Amino acid sequence: MPAICARTARWTAGLLLGLSAVMGCGGGEAAGRVRMAPPELPLIREGVVELPDGYAERVGISVVSAHYEDVTPVVHVTGVLEFDAQRLAAVGSRIAGRVADVAVIEGSKVEVGQVLGTLVSAELGTAQADIAAMEARLIAARRDVERKQSLLAEGITSQRELDMAVSAAAIAEAQLRAARQRVAALAGAPGKHKLGTNALTSPIAGDVVEVQVSRGQAVVPSHTAFMIADRSSLWVRLAVFEGELLHVQPGDPVELTPTLRPDQAFAGVVEFVAVALDPMTRSAEVRVVVDNSSGMLRAGQAVHANIRPASAQRRAVVVPRQAVIQIEGAPIVFVASGERTFEMRKVTLGVGDFERVEVKAGLQLDERVAVSGVFALKGELYR
Repeated sequence: MPAICARTARWTAGLLLGLSAVMGCGGGEAAGRVRMAPPELPLIREGVVELPDGYAERVGISVVSAHYEDVTPVVHVTGVLEFDAQRLAAVGSRIAGRVADVAVIEGSKVEVGQVLGTLVSAELGTAQADIAAMEARLIAARRDVERKQSLLAEGITSQRELDMAVSAAAIAEAQLRAARQRVAALAGAPGKHKLGTNALTSPIAGDVVEVQVSRGQAVVPSHTAFMIADRSSLWVRLAVFEGELLHVQPGDPVELTPTLRPDQAFAGVVEFVAVALDPMTRSAEVRVVVDNSSGMLRAGQAVHANIRPASAQRRAVVVPRQAVIQIEGAPIVFVASGERTFEMRKVTLGVGDFERVEVKAGLQLDERVAVSGVFALKGELYR
Protein backbone atom coordinates (compact mmCIF):
# COMPACT_ATOMS: atom_id res chain seq x y z
CA MET A 1 0.00 0.00 0.00
CA PRO A 2 2.74 2.55 0.77
CA ALA A 3 4.49 1.56 -2.53
CA ILE A 4 1.35 2.24 -4.56
CA CYS A 5 0.94 5.63 -2.93
CA ALA A 6 4.57 6.48 -3.68
CA ARG A 7 4.17 5.55 -7.37
CA THR A 8 0.97 7.57 -7.60
CA ALA A 9 2.64 10.60 -6.09
CA ARG A 10 5.58 10.35 -8.54
CA TRP A 11 3.20 10.01 -11.59
CA THR A 12 1.16 13.01 -10.44
CA ALA A 13 4.28 15.11 -9.96
CA GLY A 14 5.51 14.23 -13.49
CA LEU A 15 2.19 15.11 -15.03
CA LEU A 16 2.10 18.44 -13.28
CA LEU A 17 5.67 19.16 -14.39
CA GLY A 18 4.79 18.38 -18.02
CA LEU A 19 1.75 20.55 -17.99
CA SER A 20 3.77 23.35 -16.46
CA ALA A 21 6.32 23.06 -19.27
CA VAL A 22 3.65 23.14 -21.97
CA MET A 23 1.87 26.03 -20.38
CA GLY A 24 5.17 27.80 -19.97
CA CYS A 25 5.95 27.51 -23.72
CA GLY A 26 2.48 28.68 -24.76
CA GLY A 27 2.57 31.46 -22.31
CA GLY A 28 5.90 32.62 -23.72
CA GLU A 29 4.49 32.85 -27.23
CA ALA A 30 1.44 34.70 -26.00
CA ALA A 31 3.65 37.05 -24.08
CA GLY A 32 5.73 37.59 -27.21
CA ARG A 33 2.60 38.38 -29.20
CA VAL A 34 1.48 40.88 -26.63
CA ARG A 35 4.87 42.55 -26.57
CA MET A 36 4.95 42.84 -30.49
CA ALA A 37 3.10 46.12 -31.17
CA PRO A 38 1.01 46.23 -34.37
CA PRO A 39 2.25 48.68 -37.12
CA GLU A 40 0.75 52.13 -36.99
CA LEU A 41 -1.85 52.90 -39.70
CA PRO A 42 -2.63 56.20 -41.46
CA LEU A 43 -5.35 58.37 -39.97
CA ILE A 44 -8.05 60.02 -42.09
CA ARG A 45 -9.35 63.39 -40.91
CA GLU A 46 -11.64 65.41 -43.20
CA GLY A 47 -9.95 64.33 -46.42
CA VAL A 48 -6.43 64.63 -45.00
CA VAL A 49 -4.35 61.46 -44.74
CA GLU A 50 -1.86 61.50 -41.81
CA LEU A 51 0.90 58.94 -42.30
CA PRO A 52 2.80 57.23 -39.48
CA ASP A 53 6.56 57.45 -39.40
CA GLY A 54 8.17 55.31 -42.14
CA TYR A 55 4.88 54.55 -43.92
CA ALA A 56 5.71 56.63 -47.02
CA GLU A 57 8.93 54.70 -47.51
CA ARG A 58 7.22 51.35 -47.08
CA VAL A 59 4.57 51.96 -49.78
CA GLY A 60 6.85 54.01 -52.05
CA ILE A 61 5.20 57.42 -51.91
CA SER A 62 7.12 60.20 -53.71
CA VAL A 63 6.18 63.79 -54.53
CA VAL A 64 6.94 66.41 -57.21
CA SER A 65 6.11 70.10 -57.45
CA ALA A 66 3.57 71.53 -59.86
CA HIS A 67 5.46 73.71 -62.33
CA TYR A 68 5.08 75.78 -65.50
CA GLU A 69 5.81 73.98 -68.75
CA ASP A 70 4.84 74.08 -72.43
CA VAL A 71 2.21 71.43 -72.99
CA THR A 72 0.53 70.26 -76.19
CA PRO A 73 -2.58 68.06 -76.24
CA VAL A 74 -2.41 64.70 -77.95
CA VAL A 75 -5.29 63.41 -80.08
CA HIS A 76 -5.04 59.62 -80.21
CA VAL A 77 -6.83 57.80 -83.04
CA THR A 78 -6.31 54.67 -85.14
CA GLY A 79 -6.30 54.32 -88.91
CA VAL A 80 -5.07 52.29 -91.87
CA LEU A 81 -2.33 53.18 -94.35
CA GLU A 82 -3.45 53.51 -97.96
CA PHE A 83 -2.01 54.61 -101.28
CA ASP A 84 -1.73 58.33 -101.94
CA ALA A 85 -4.58 59.01 -104.38
CA GLN A 86 -2.46 61.67 -106.08
CA ARG A 87 0.20 59.05 -106.79
CA LEU A 88 -2.08 56.38 -108.24
CA ALA A 89 -2.65 55.68 -111.93
CA ALA A 90 -5.38 53.54 -113.49
CA VAL A 91 -4.40 52.34 -116.95
CA GLY A 92 -6.95 51.01 -119.42
CA SER A 93 -7.89 51.04 -123.08
CA ARG A 94 -9.80 53.91 -124.68
CA ILE A 95 -11.30 51.55 -127.22
CA ALA A 96 -12.76 48.07 -127.33
CA GLY A 97 -10.25 45.43 -128.24
CA ARG A 98 -8.54 42.19 -127.28
CA VAL A 99 -5.42 41.77 -125.16
CA ALA A 100 -2.46 40.64 -127.26
CA ASP A 101 0.23 40.67 -124.55
CA VAL A 102 0.72 41.42 -120.85
CA ALA A 103 4.26 42.60 -120.09
CA VAL A 104 4.13 43.01 -116.28
CA ILE A 105 2.84 41.22 -113.20
CA GLU A 106 1.78 42.47 -109.77
CA GLY A 107 4.82 43.74 -107.91
CA SER A 108 6.71 44.79 -111.05
CA LYS A 109 8.46 48.14 -110.84
CA VAL A 110 7.85 50.35 -113.87
CA GLU A 111 9.06 53.68 -115.21
CA VAL A 112 7.20 56.45 -116.99
CA GLY A 113 6.24 55.33 -120.51
CA GLN A 114 7.04 51.65 -119.93
CA VAL A 115 4.76 49.27 -121.88
CA LEU A 116 2.43 47.30 -119.60
CA GLY A 117 0.55 45.40 -122.29
CA THR A 118 -0.76 45.62 -125.86
CA LEU A 119 -4.22 45.44 -127.41
CA VAL A 120 -5.46 44.84 -130.93
CA SER A 121 -8.50 46.75 -132.20
CA ALA A 122 -10.19 46.85 -135.60
CA GLU A 123 -11.53 50.32 -134.85
CA LEU A 124 -8.02 51.61 -134.18
CA GLY A 125 -6.69 49.93 -137.30
CA THR A 126 -9.32 51.70 -139.43
CA ALA A 127 -8.48 55.06 -137.85
CA GLN A 128 -4.75 54.54 -138.41
CA ALA A 129 -5.37 53.54 -142.06
CA ASP A 130 -7.30 56.78 -142.52
CA ILE A 131 -4.17 58.67 -141.50
CA ALA A 132 -2.14 56.99 -144.22
CA ALA A 133 -4.84 57.83 -146.80
CA MET A 134 -5.02 61.47 -145.66
CA GLU A 135 -1.22 61.80 -145.82
CA ALA A 136 -1.20 60.50 -149.41
CA ARG A 137 -4.06 62.86 -150.36
CA LEU A 138 -2.22 65.83 -148.83
CA ILE A 139 0.97 65.03 -150.76
CA ALA A 140 -0.97 64.91 -154.02
CA ALA A 141 -2.76 68.18 -153.23
CA ARG A 142 0.51 70.00 -152.49
CA ARG A 143 2.07 68.75 -155.70
CA ASP A 144 -0.99 69.97 -157.63
CA VAL A 145 -0.51 73.40 -156.07
CA GLU A 146 3.13 73.45 -157.16
CA ARG A 147 2.17 72.41 -160.73
CA LYS A 148 -0.60 75.04 -160.96
CA GLN A 149 1.84 77.72 -159.80
CA SER A 150 4.27 76.75 -162.60
CA LEU A 151 1.50 76.71 -165.22
CA LEU A 152 0.22 80.08 -164.05
CA ALA A 153 3.71 81.53 -164.40
CA GLU A 154 3.78 80.28 -167.99
CA GLY A 155 0.25 81.61 -168.60
CA ILE A 156 -1.15 78.17 -169.25
CA THR A 157 -3.66 78.13 -166.38
CA SER A 158 -5.71 80.67 -164.53
CA GLN A 159 -5.52 82.10 -161.02
CA ARG A 160 -8.84 80.46 -160.27
CA GLU A 161 -7.37 77.00 -160.95
CA LEU A 162 -4.49 77.75 -158.58
CA ASP A 163 -6.83 78.95 -155.88
CA MET A 164 -8.86 75.77 -156.15
CA ALA A 165 -5.69 73.67 -155.83
CA VAL A 166 -4.61 75.60 -152.70
CA SER A 167 -8.06 75.11 -151.20
CA ALA A 168 -7.95 71.36 -151.88
CA ALA A 169 -4.54 71.13 -150.17
CA ALA A 170 -5.85 72.99 -147.12
CA ILE A 171 -8.83 70.62 -146.89
CA ALA A 172 -6.54 67.60 -147.14
CA GLU A 173 -4.31 69.01 -144.41
CA ALA A 174 -7.31 69.58 -142.13
CA GLN A 175 -8.57 66.06 -142.75
CA LEU A 176 -5.14 64.66 -141.84
CA ARG A 177 -5.11 66.60 -138.57
CA ALA A 178 -8.58 65.26 -137.77
CA ALA A 179 -7.51 61.69 -138.50
CA ARG A 180 -4.47 62.03 -136.27
CA GLN A 181 -6.54 63.50 -133.45
CA ARG A 182 -8.98 60.62 -133.74
CA VAL A 183 -6.15 58.09 -133.39
CA ALA A 184 -4.77 60.05 -130.43
CA ALA A 185 -8.20 59.98 -128.82
CA LEU A 186 -8.47 56.22 -129.36
CA ALA A 187 -4.92 55.17 -128.53
CA GLY A 188 -3.51 58.09 -126.56
CA ALA A 189 -0.74 58.81 -129.07
CA PRO A 190 0.17 57.87 -132.60
CA GLY A 191 1.53 54.35 -132.36
CA LYS A 192 4.78 53.05 -133.81
CA HIS A 193 3.40 49.52 -133.92
CA LYS A 194 1.53 47.85 -136.73
CA LEU A 195 -1.97 48.97 -137.56
CA GLY A 196 -4.61 48.15 -134.98
CA THR A 197 -2.12 47.61 -132.14
CA ASN A 198 -2.34 49.81 -129.05
CA ALA A 199 0.39 49.81 -126.38
CA LEU A 200 -0.78 50.54 -122.81
CA THR A 201 1.98 52.48 -121.05
CA SER A 202 2.51 53.64 -117.47
CA PRO A 203 1.99 57.39 -116.90
CA ILE A 204 4.00 57.32 -113.64
CA ALA A 205 6.93 55.49 -112.09
CA GLY A 206 6.02 53.07 -109.33
CA ASP A 207 4.83 49.56 -108.54
CA VAL A 208 2.21 47.52 -110.36
CA VAL A 209 -0.36 46.80 -107.64
CA GLU A 210 -3.13 45.33 -109.80
CA VAL A 211 -3.24 43.43 -113.10
CA GLN A 212 -6.80 42.74 -114.23
CA VAL A 213 -6.26 41.43 -117.76
CA SER A 214 -4.83 38.34 -119.39
CA ARG A 215 -3.85 37.40 -122.92
CA GLY A 216 -6.82 36.97 -125.25
CA GLN A 217 -9.23 38.79 -122.96
CA ALA A 218 -11.71 41.18 -124.55
CA VAL A 219 -11.77 44.62 -122.92
CA VAL A 220 -13.92 47.71 -123.15
CA PRO A 221 -13.05 51.36 -122.43
CA SER A 222 -14.57 51.18 -118.93
CA HIS A 223 -12.24 48.35 -117.86
CA THR A 224 -9.14 49.17 -115.76
CA ALA A 225 -6.35 46.88 -116.87
CA PHE A 226 -3.51 47.99 -114.56
CA MET A 227 -3.11 49.99 -111.34
CA ILE A 228 0.22 51.70 -110.72
CA ALA A 229 1.12 53.18 -107.33
CA ASP A 230 3.99 55.43 -106.32
CA ARG A 231 4.59 54.16 -102.76
CA SER A 232 7.08 56.89 -101.80
CA SER A 233 4.16 58.66 -100.10
CA LEU A 234 1.18 57.12 -98.31
CA TRP A 235 -2.00 58.42 -96.69
CA VAL A 236 -3.75 57.71 -93.41
CA ARG A 237 -7.39 58.76 -93.16
CA LEU A 238 -8.32 59.33 -89.51
CA ALA A 239 -11.78 59.87 -88.03
CA VAL A 240 -11.39 62.51 -85.30
CA PHE A 241 -14.34 63.23 -83.02
CA GLU A 242 -15.88 66.67 -82.85
CA GLY A 243 -14.56 67.46 -79.37
CA GLU A 244 -10.95 66.72 -80.34
CA LEU A 245 -11.10 68.35 -83.77
CA LEU A 246 -11.13 71.93 -82.52
CA HIS A 247 -7.39 72.63 -82.74
CA VAL A 248 -6.33 70.14 -85.45
CA GLN A 249 -5.01 72.00 -88.50
CA PRO A 250 -3.03 71.21 -91.67
CA GLY A 251 0.66 71.11 -90.87
CA ASP A 252 0.29 69.58 -87.40
CA PRO A 253 2.87 66.84 -86.71
CA VAL A 254 1.66 63.28 -86.25
CA GLU A 255 3.48 60.35 -84.67
CA LEU A 256 2.41 56.96 -86.00
CA THR A 257 3.24 53.42 -84.91
CA PRO A 258 2.18 50.15 -86.57
CA THR A 259 -0.30 48.28 -84.39
CA LEU A 260 1.78 45.10 -84.53
CA ARG A 261 5.17 46.86 -84.29
CA PRO A 262 4.86 49.63 -81.67
CA ASP A 263 8.64 49.97 -81.55
CA GLN A 264 8.78 51.26 -85.15
CA ALA A 265 7.51 54.84 -84.93
CA PHE A 266 7.41 57.11 -87.99
CA ALA A 267 6.30 60.67 -88.66
CA GLY A 268 3.50 62.19 -90.67
CA VAL A 269 1.89 65.58 -91.25
CA VAL A 270 -1.77 66.58 -91.30
CA GLU A 271 -2.55 67.59 -94.89
CA PHE A 272 -6.32 67.98 -94.83
CA VAL A 273 -9.10 68.47 -92.26
CA ALA A 274 -12.65 67.93 -93.52
CA VAL A 275 -14.95 70.96 -93.36
CA ALA A 276 -18.02 68.88 -92.45
CA LEU A 277 -18.80 66.33 -89.74
CA ASP A 278 -20.34 62.94 -90.30
CA PRO A 279 -23.81 63.36 -88.74
CA MET A 280 -23.85 59.72 -87.61
CA THR A 281 -20.45 59.50 -85.90
CA ARG A 282 -19.93 63.22 -85.11
CA SER A 283 -16.43 62.90 -86.49
CA ALA A 284 -14.52 64.38 -89.43
CA GLU A 285 -11.82 63.04 -91.70
CA VAL A 286 -8.26 64.10 -91.02
CA ARG A 287 -5.85 63.06 -93.78
CA VAL A 288 -2.21 62.51 -92.87
CA VAL A 289 0.62 62.25 -95.40
CA VAL A 290 3.42 59.82 -94.55
CA ASP A 291 6.83 59.71 -96.19
CA ASN A 292 7.63 56.15 -97.32
CA SER A 293 10.87 56.71 -99.19
CA SER A 294 12.31 53.68 -97.42
CA GLY A 295 9.49 51.48 -98.73
CA MET A 296 9.12 49.79 -95.33
CA LEU A 297 5.44 50.71 -94.94
CA ARG A 298 2.61 48.97 -96.77
CA ALA A 299 -0.89 49.98 -97.68
CA GLY A 300 -3.38 48.23 -95.44
CA GLN A 301 -1.26 48.39 -92.28
CA ALA A 302 -3.18 49.38 -89.15
CA VAL A 303 -1.53 52.21 -87.21
CA HIS A 304 -1.94 54.23 -84.03
CA ALA A 305 -1.72 57.98 -84.63
CA ASN A 306 -0.96 60.71 -82.10
CA ILE A 307 -1.78 64.17 -83.47
CA ARG A 308 -0.17 67.11 -81.64
CA PRO A 309 -2.16 70.27 -82.53
CA ALA A 310 0.41 73.08 -82.56
CA SER A 311 -2.24 75.79 -82.16
CA ALA A 312 -3.30 74.34 -78.78
CA GLN A 313 0.19 74.43 -77.27
CA ARG A 314 0.47 76.74 -74.28
CA ARG A 315 2.45 77.34 -71.11
CA ALA A 316 0.56 76.10 -68.06
CA VAL A 317 0.84 74.61 -64.58
CA VAL A 318 1.36 70.90 -65.15
CA VAL A 319 1.79 67.74 -63.10
CA PRO A 320 2.66 64.19 -64.18
CA ARG A 321 -0.42 62.40 -65.44
CA GLN A 322 0.16 59.55 -62.99
CA ALA A 323 -0.46 61.99 -60.12
CA VAL A 324 -4.13 62.28 -61.12
CA ILE A 325 -6.66 59.59 -60.19
CA GLN A 326 -10.41 59.40 -60.52
CA ILE A 327 -12.58 59.27 -57.40
CA GLU A 328 -16.33 59.19 -57.97
CA GLY A 329 -15.78 60.45 -61.52
CA ALA A 330 -13.76 63.52 -60.50
CA PRO A 331 -10.02 64.08 -61.03
CA ILE A 332 -8.18 64.08 -57.70
CA VAL A 333 -4.59 64.74 -56.58
CA PHE A 334 -3.02 64.24 -53.15
CA VAL A 335 -1.26 67.46 -52.12
CA ALA A 336 1.54 67.19 -49.57
CA SER A 337 0.46 69.67 -46.87
CA GLY A 338 3.15 68.60 -44.40
CA GLU A 339 5.97 66.11 -43.93
CA ARG A 340 3.58 63.19 -43.45
CA THR A 341 0.18 64.61 -44.39
CA PHE A 342 -1.59 64.53 -47.75
CA GLU A 343 -4.73 66.47 -48.62
CA MET A 344 -7.14 64.99 -51.13
CA ARG A 345 -8.00 67.79 -53.56
CA LYS A 346 -10.30 67.97 -56.57
CA VAL A 347 -8.73 69.66 -59.63
CA THR A 348 -9.83 70.87 -63.04
CA LEU A 349 -7.72 69.51 -65.90
CA GLY A 350 -6.88 71.08 -69.25
CA VAL A 351 -4.84 69.88 -72.20
CA GLY A 352 -2.19 67.24 -71.84
CA ASP A 353 -0.20 64.45 -73.41
CA PHE A 354 0.66 60.95 -72.25
CA GLU A 355 3.15 62.13 -69.61
CA ARG A 356 1.81 65.49 -68.40
CA VAL A 357 -1.49 67.24 -67.91
CA GLU A 358 -2.46 70.85 -67.33
CA VAL A 359 -4.14 71.75 -64.02
CA LYS A 360 -6.44 74.70 -64.68
CA ALA A 361 -7.84 75.02 -61.15
CA GLY A 362 -7.42 73.47 -57.70
CA LEU A 363 -3.63 73.52 -57.51
CA GLN A 364 -1.09 76.31 -57.13
CA LEU A 365 2.37 76.62 -58.62
CA ASP A 366 5.05 74.77 -56.59
CA GLU A 367 2.56 72.81 -54.51
CA ARG A 368 3.78 69.24 -54.09
CA VAL A 369 1.68 66.28 -55.21
CA ALA A 370 2.12 62.53 -54.81
CA VAL A 371 3.15 60.79 -58.03
CA SER A 372 3.87 57.27 -56.81
CA GLY A 373 2.03 55.40 -54.09
CA VAL A 374 -1.10 57.34 -55.09
CA PHE A 375 -3.30 54.25 -55.08
CA ALA A 376 -2.08 53.35 -51.57
CA LEU A 377 -3.31 56.75 -50.40
CA LYS A 378 -6.59 56.26 -52.22
CA GLY A 379 -6.99 52.87 -50.56
CA GLU A 380 -6.71 54.46 -47.13
CA LEU A 381 -9.80 56.55 -47.87
CA TYR A 382 -11.87 53.39 -48.24
CA ARG A 383 -10.29 51.38 -45.41
